[in-house]
Amino acid sequence: MMLPKTVRIAGILALTTSLARAETPLMCNGLDNGLPFRAATAAVEDDLSDAEPVDPNEFRPQTMPPPRPVIRGADPVWVSIGPSPTRSAQVIVPPDNRVSGAVNAVAPHPTNLNILYAGSVNGGIWKTTDAQAANPTWTPQSDELPSQSITSIEFDATDSNFNTLIAGIGRLSNFAQRGDDELGVYRTTDGGTNWTLLGGSTLLGRKVLAVAARGNILMAATTAGLFRSIDTGANWTLASGTGGLPTGANADLVADPSNNSRFYISVRGASPQLLRSPDSGASWTNITAGVTGLSSSTSTIKFAVGPTGVVFVAVVNSGALAGVFRSPDQGATWTAMDVPTIHPGGQGGVNSAIAADPTDTNIVYVSGDRITASPFTGNVHRGDASLALGSQFVPIVDSNAGNTAPHADSRDLVFDGGGNLLETDDGGIYRRVSPRTNSGTWTSVIGNLTVMEIHDLDHDAVSNIAIAGTQDNGTHIVDTPGNLVWRFISGGDGGDVLADDRTLAPTSSFRYTSSQNWGGPARRTFSAANSQTGNTGLPGIGDAQFVTPIELSVASADRLMIGGASNMYEINNVTSGSPTLTTISTPGSNRGAVAHGVRADASAAYIGSGAAVFKRTGGGAFAATAALPAGAAAITDVAIDPDNVNIAFAVDDNQIFRTIDGGTSWTDVTGNIASISAFDFRTIEFMELQAGDQVAVGTRSGVYATPVNAATWSLFGQSLPNVLVFDLRFDATQQKLFAGTLGRGAFVLTVPMVIDSVFANSFE
Repeated sequence: MMLPKTVRIAGILALTTSLARAETPLMCNGLDNGLPFRAATAAVEDDLSDAEPVDPNEFRPQTMPPPRPVIRGADPVWVSIGPSPTRSAQVIVPPDNRVSGAVNAVAPHPTNLNILYAGSVNGGIWKTTDAQAANPTWTPQSDELPSQSITSIEFDATDSNFNTLIAGIGRLSNFAQRGDDELGVYRTTDGGTNWTLLGGSTLLGRKVLAVAARGNILMAATTAGLFRSIDTGANWTLASGTGGLPTGANADLVADPSNNSRFYISVRGASPQLLRSPDSGASWTNITAGVTGLSSSTSTIKFAVGPTGVVFVAVVNSGALAGVFRSPDQGATWTAMDVPTIHPGGQGGVNSAIAADPTDTNIVYVSGDRITASPFTGNVHRGDASLALGSQFVPIVDSNAGNTAPHADSRDLVFDGGGNLLETDDGGIYRRVSPRTNSGTWTSVIGNLTVMEIHDLDHDAVSNIAIAGTQDNGTHIVDTPGNLVWRFISGGDGGDVLADDRTLAPTSSFRYTSSQNWGGPARRTFSAANSQTGNTGLPGIGDAQFVTPIELSVASADRLMIGGASNMYEINNVTSGSPTLTTISTPGSNRGAVAHGVRADASAAYIGSGAAVFKRTGGGAFAATAALPAGAAAITDVAIDPDNVNIAFAVDDNQIFRTIDGGTSWTDVTGNIASISAFDFRTIEFMELQAGDQVAVGTRSGVYATPVNAATWSLFGQSLPNVLVFDLRFDATQQKLFAGTLGRGAFVLTVPMVIDSVFANSFE
């Protein structure tokens, strides 16, 4: 059974003031044979709330991260384990239903159909030179650049060699808008071999929604308005408020492909406006007259420019398409078209796109979040202004596309040089051939694209595979050991995941999964050959979180702890045929801040709740530990020494704390990490290494580690992309550390027998 996406926070009504974001659908799948699975309580399965409240502590003032430390010697290397890509989850496309993760923009080479550039939501910039292949080979362009949150990417049309592109940086993830810092724009003049960060302090913290480049003119539509450079990005000036362009946040910026001096821009606010510039942004003319329905509830206004001066506009209000308009004369006059239903999920603030047909001045394409029936694939329509009202739009997915369809949650529509329609969304990049007809089909252009937003992962040593909960794409597992291609096992926004490779070893294992809001929680049984052989529902809770944290006890895999928003829960017979739930006590835990069990006390636990840490021993209730040192904010994760319940660690966004007396006192051990790493600490992991116990912290620019009794941090391993590390799992038996990143998939590092000062760098 696949339940539809429901209304999310209504668009991005005010990106300048609100970071409230929404998430994804609840789709409860059963075994791999497609049989329906129901949660233990119908109330949980029917809870379709899609919005995860944003924690303001997650959005500190943005900063330029320091350069990474330089690794010395032949230190261990982080190795990607995918998904590259995964298969299935709200998509029906050949060759094998590929899904890679969210891509916000694509730039096709004007003359070479094999060259594409992609800007992923949190996985950086990618390039392929064989885009026409069934499974293109993509190469990351920005792994070492300081931010991987890409909103837009465009060619500079004045470069006749097509080697100059510009890409905008901003947080547009449907995972509560988490991501890298917003640092400005990147520019390349050699086809992507090298990229230069532009914008400096002027663009720092600006959400660049759209970019355009024409020779010496670079533009970025951002939360503060339009910024303009006339010296290829060396200097930037706020253009909003001058030349007839009103102040306020912009929603879109496009260049006219037939005139390098002509641009169109939309401005949000109490009285939204559409404007045209004839002189590269020096002056602007208001062309709003005739476009109706604009108000303070307007989420976004999207432009598409076609041949001979035709312009189309899509108006999205409160997260749903409210109007489509066509102008034959560069916006001097407008005619309203039909309004297709493309946003049943109400998420049009981010998931909207529009493209004008490159040859027919009457045809336009619009896309939204999803269709209204199973399998809830993408929603793309073709409109023809030459037809009578009431008959202008038809869907070009599913039955009008040879029973093929792209992933849900569209983000970009653009034509390649061969007349094919390219669409990007929360699943990747897809191509529609013959878009002017109902007989064309969709195919994947994903190949090995590796941009999955993983927020939770674990490793099953019985099958030697990883399992991950992902943004918008459900829960996935490695297909076979060593295979970079993964496979889908359950839908919705993947929840926290766990692998119990102790209870049934060596023949089988248990894996714990759910979707958002503790939807469809299950204990799945897998054989050593990685085939699902059983599925047992788990009890629901009344105060589920969007991603509800779960942890098995280190000392007893029969004990599962669950972190609700206001209470903690445990199941002390989770491996039985009928698991039963017990309420422990208040408070509930923060999103991922639960550590459970030590070898001498299976019931012991630490949790983070707000800016405090609570502790439980001996099976009792949770009690507050001592106050954390000054500056402590919402705790993002906690960790315990499995051999000593008195030694524990906690992290917030930018500090690390340690106790050696069971929480009677805490010490700030952030140490030198601020000088060698960006913040956004999301995960901390205790590592029982053969060379001595250490703790590792996942940050926005790598994994850093230190001995448990120290406070001098060093980069742990090399070749991990400069991306937000959201979850860490250490396998003590294999001496491997697994990292789940929010935008570049999963990685593994095999720790050597002997460690030289924790992979020492010049800061020590």
